[in-house]
Amino acid sequence: MFCRNCGKELIGSPEICPECGAKPMKGTSFCPNCAAPTTELTEICPKCGAGVAGKGKVAEKAGGTWMPLVAGILDLVAGIPALIFGIALTVGLGMLGGLIGGLGGIPGVGAILGAIAVPVIIFAIIAIVGGVFAIRRRIWWLALVGSIFALLCAWFFGIPALVFTIMGKKHFT
Repeated sequence: MFCRNCGKELIGSPEICPECGAKPMKGTSFCPNCAAPTTELTEICPKCGAGVAGKGKVAEKAGGTWMPLVAGILDLVAGIPALIFGIALTVGLGMLGGLIGGLGGIPGVGAILGAIAVPVIIFAIIAIVGGVFAIRRRIWWLALVGSIFALLCAWFFGIPALVFTIMGKKHFT
């Protein structure tokens, strides 16, 4: 057996490593079977195939990692159609303005549609950016803001996205 902290070969099953003073079965720096270097997230030794992950940080980090992914996908599913709708509304606004202008015009229609289109586009972009941060599990508060704006774009996707973002907070870096 080898100490996971310093990699020194141990004789028997000592409680404490005589070389570094660490408990040999604690930590994840070296494989306890062959002393190959490992990382905190290594579950199986790449050299000998022995299991090196216990019920520590690796096991905690692995469970529930699907929540940020699902939240990000839901943010995108809410944001992309809203962005398309906002752009279509803006393009349609230009066409509608020309048509209405040719018919004598209805005052205020362009302003009302513009007041709807611009916020929809902004909300959609924020939801999409937040979705990307959630999928990559980076910067939790940006993913949270994206989920809030996804809620404003399409509540039926935004509510679960918001819940999954909040519940998956510990999986963000």
